[in-house]
Amino acid sequence: MAAINHPLGRAGRGLPLRHPAGGLNWTLIGAIALVALTAMLPVIQNSAATSQGFDIQAIRQRESEINGEISLLEGDVARLTSLNRIERRAQDIGMVPAANPLFVSVNEPGPAPAKLPAEYLPRRTPEQDAPAPWWKPLVSWLP
Repeated sequence: MAAINHPLGRAGRGLPLRHPAGGLNWTLIGAIALVALTAMLPVIQNSAATSQGFDIQAIRQRESEINGEISLLEGDVARLTSLNRIERRAQDIGMVPAANPLFVSVNEPGPAPAKLPAEYLPRRTPEQDAPAPWWKPLVSWLP
């Protein structure tokens, strides 16, 4: 009669979450948790990648906005520094070309730090130390 009531025996009852002694089966619970965690990893990675993609897109858009502002400012600088505009502005405020210009020669050197914009100063070349000989690292290994 027992075989009729339970034809599969203990196999048909599902996963045994409890030991026959009465405690929880921590090995089985740990395995289930590990499987659940590994199933969630691709979802978490995809979410992080999507989030970073939106951040990159926002940064690129801000970069293009800044590049546009730089282009506008460069156009303003080019317009404001044109020689024709400066001559017109000088005539508007009453300046006239000099008839007999005076030239003054100065035999003293200028101040130590030049008071010129950096674009007009000669570029400094960084001083580089001589590379260490090939044998120095080998010698440093010796006691």
